[in-house]
Amino acid sequence: MKAVALFSGGKDSLYALHLAEKQGIKVDDLITLLPTLPWPSPHSENIEALKLLAESMGKHLTIVDFKRADAFIEALKSLEVDALVAGDINVEAHLVGLQDICSKTGLKLLEPIYGRDTTELFHEIFGLGFKALITGVKLGCLGEEWLGFVISKETSDEFLPKIGSVDPLGENGEFHTLVLECPLYSKPFKVKSIERKAAKGMSYLNVSII
Repeated sequence: MKAVALFSGGKDSLYALHLAEKQGIKVDDLITLLPTLPWPSPHSENIEALKLLAESMGKHLTIVDFKRADAFIEALKSLEVDALVAGDINVEAHLVGLQDICSKTGLKLLEPIYGRDTTELFHEIFGLGFKALITGVKLGCLGEEWLGFVISKETSDEFLPKIGSVDPLGENGEFHTLVLECPLYSKPFKVKSIERKAAKGMSYLNVSII
């Protein structure tokens, strides 16, 4: 089976991609969605970094702007794939939306981590060597001091006890990440420069990586 994977550069999308490939699914293509939201998306704000990560994995990246109607469907139809891989965990609206998209494009939807316990997933992901930079926080849920913090197996004992009721994987939008190191990359990445910004109740980073 050949698939295209939704790719945000964050831990969930990359772990879903990792699991899909472990199951023998061939994934040569990635799609990054530029959302139309009233607040900034740390993922789309760092699109240049995502291009480098995709290149490191040897995968072709398609960027889809949601401002153009049917752009996502058109992009999926242009690829010779059988399935769409996504990294949703517990947001049912995302699942339903992607099921609708797949019904219109004739693709099978693969959601390898949907419905999983997020604490269990946290230890699974970072136990495999993932290292994820926090690039955005929803103010009121997490403080700005967490921006630039790198979550890893080594730092999990520092991170988890201090975040209180925040979901370990930020499933309620509390924080967003950019994965700097994981088994999918040809090399680990380092942060070259950071610019801090804030808007619409969110503080986030523009990151340059090498």
